[in-house]
Amino acid sequence: MRSTPSHRRNLLPHTPGVGARAGLVALGLLTVCATGCAPQRDCSVVLWWVGDAQSVAAVGDWNGWNSDLDLFEPYGEQDSQPAWRLQLDLDPGDYAYQLEVDGQLHNDPFQPLLSWDPWTREETSLLRVADCEQPVLELVQAQATAAGELTVQASFLHAVGGSRLDPDSVRARLTDGTPLGGTAWPAKGDILLSLAGLPAGKHTVLIDADDHDGRTASLRVPLWVEEQPFSWDDAVIYQLITDRFARGDAESQPPEHEPAAIGDRMGGDLAGLTAVIERGYFEELGVNALWISPVYDNPEGSWVGMDGELYQAYHGYWPISEDEIEPAMGDAEDLRALLTAAHARGIRVLLDVVPNHVHSQHPWYQDHADDWFHLEPDCVCGNYDCPWSTDIETCWFTEYLPDLALEDPAVLAAVMDSTVAWAERFDFDGFRIDAVPMMPRAAVRDLVWRLGALEQGPTAFFTLGETYTGSDYGAIRENLGPFGLDGQFEFPILWALRDLIAWGGGDAAALEATIAASEAAWDGSGAIMSPFVGNHDMTRFLSEAAGDNTAQAWDDPPPVPTDPEPYRKLLMAQALVLSLPGAPVIYYGDEYGQPGAGDPDCRRPMRFELNDWQAWTLERTQSLGRARACAPALRRGQRLPLLAEGALYAQLRDAGDGAPVITLLNASGEDRTVTVSLPAHVALDTTTFHDVVEAQESWTLGAGRTLTAELPAWSARVLIPTTLGCEGPST
Repeated sequence: MRSTPSHRRNLLPHTPGVGARAGLVALGLLTVCATGCAPQRDCSVVLWWVGDAQSVAAVGDWNGWNSDLDLFEPYGEQDSQPAWRLQLDLDPGDYAYQLEVDGQLHNDPFQPLLSWDPWTREETSLLRVADCEQPVLELVQAQATAAGELTVQASFLHAVGGSRLDPDSVRARLTDGTPLGGTAWPAKGDILLSLAGLPAGKHTVLIDADDHDGRTASLRVPLWVEEQPFSWDDAVIYQLITDRFARGDAESQPPEHEPAAIGDRMGGDLAGLTAVIERGYFEELGVNALWISPVYDNPEGSWVGMDGELYQAYHGYWPISEDEIEPAMGDAEDLRALLTAAHARGIRVLLDVVPNHVHSQHPWYQDHADDWFHLEPDCVCGNYDCPWSTDIETCWFTEYLPDLALEDPAVLAAVMDSTVAWAERFDFDGFRIDAVPMMPRAAVRDLVWRLGALEQGPTAFFTLGETYTGSDYGAIRENLGPFGLDGQFEFPILWALRDLIAWGGGDAAALEATIAASEAAWDGSGAIMSPFVGNHDMTRFLSEAAGDNTAQAWDDPPPVPTDPEPYRKLLMAQALVLSLPGAPVIYYGDEYGQPGAGDPDCRRPMRFELNDWQAWTLERTQSLGRARACAPALRRGQRLPLLAEGALYAQLRDAGDGAPVITLLNASGEDRTVTVSLPAHVALDTTTFHDVVEAQESWTLGAGRTLTAELPAWSARVLIPTTLGCEGPST
């Protein structure tokens, strides 16, 4: 499993005799300096090709796409294949290019950036050459210990023709202003900083340093003080819409659901969410990452939605500012307080960002309607003459949500600079990126590349993309690593789960086939995918499981079920999702059983006062979430299917630590007996397991490493070795 996102991997060939970091020269990041001298930037470019070839040339904007000018030379081997190398000296800027190999054009497999032609829809590689007339600070190493001791070592690379580091100019502090002590050696450009006595949580170091001519270089290094290093493989993500979650005033939660007003604001705010964080709600659920809805300022008033109903911009997806916070949610200090409260508890926070479009009241549209946007307001996505299949990258969501022309370099730079600024300003830990397939892949790559500046040191910035689909694995896969997003949502598994459990139209074999197909589709991408049972754009699982009418979000929304069966079905789905590889997502309310039709009824206000069956479901979902944190196999283990037949499903997660976890499902209305056998290669420290779904239930493996369990109708069991000491529900 990865410890850092895929786009941070150095895929460039190793240069013989130079060192493991030499490949980074191709991105203009460092130079090699003789012993004793102050290091100087080197923005020359090294391009590579690996493979059999008679001739390799670079053709691009800098040479008029002439294949006779820049020829590669043979340069040893990489992975037992011939390696070819070309060094270039180019002025700062962006250059589209390709590699011509034996007369055939190829994009550069080692280049993270892409250029995109909106007319031909063809992608080429994009080379971004840095400006060596400015100094940079390069991180050498950084760490934070569980005892609260922090150290950072950086190197000041002076500009070409520029002066050395001014040691008196070094300014180092945390984001709260706490200064760091340290030493600088201008002759070598080295800076060593430290701080002790830090509490648990996130501590981001900000460093500025000048040369003797007053030119400044800056560096941002996020670090965490925590007992165990965090990886996004370990994440359980909780999605919420801030307006629908909790209030910070005397009222503990938004008002009761009123169908006639479901499109209006409900009053949830950042302060209310902070209060829920501080009372430990998410730790009880085993959640260690929050995905919060967009916080951009949105327009006042009501607007007609695609269904003809009136909506207020409670959700945050209609930006009218690139840097202002929606006043109904709070202000900058409220947002910082939320991040501080979460980080103190080891909880990461993902911000939902909207780089594809703005609202028509946004200053960008007011000032640049004729040149920054796709000029087709009549091309609303999904219309007869503007189908998703052909116009997805240029259509407008509605006539008041103009679509940004991200293929324009000026537009792309403005959007991505603004997006990254939110992370820098408030110290977010990742982004959920809205409407990924509505943007050219070049734009997604550009955002990921820019976010690399926030990944100095051991801390990863997570990018989770939304490609809403049925089972189009290719559409999801094309924006994953090694230079793409860190993860996307497991939509195919969601539909298979609903088919088997909520709708009763599938079987366990179809579910297993979908899970296996997903694993094959993401193989080699390095992605951490996110399984889930529902989100803010679809009907609630509980209401589907109850067989209620989910087509009338406004006129006849589904009721709160009183029968236990839909709650049991929901818990079954959550048990499997929280047993699958990846970073599972819990949509607010699905931890206890929130009913709802489609958007906007699936966004009813959060409830903290629950009926008996909701309380029962919450307690067991909490147990499942905590079990995932307790059992390494549930986070890092290899997945092995054990049974997929009719209504019965079983799988094993095995981390090789002697403590595998077994998940059993009975997706039928009758009590069933299930027998599974554990493979001989699976190590076992014990043969006794207990269930974290139902209290006081335990099993012992029989002869042949077999396990037989009686499963009630519509039930799940997640069996964890007793040696781990993971606690189940109390009742």
